Amino acid sequence: MSTNELVAEKVKGLPEFQVQAVLTFIQELSSAPVLCATELMRLPAAERRRILASQARQAEAIYRLNPEMIVEKRAW
Repeated sequence: MSTNELVAEKVKGLPEFQVQAVLTFIQELSSAPVLCATELMRLPAAERRRILASQARQAEAIYRLNPEMIVEKRAW
């Protein structure tokens, strides 16, 4: 079974909100530059903050739209 077939098979059994999360993830992977942790740390501090803030905003939006994706709520 190819990787594409395996992904398609796994996605078939997911609830719609998770399918949407998978699609969002795939879109982000295909459009965003790929940085490993070391490469991210080599960027200027302002650029790192910009990238991480953007990721945090995206994650917040996903979880606000799909609160059922939150595994555990913690009081910080």
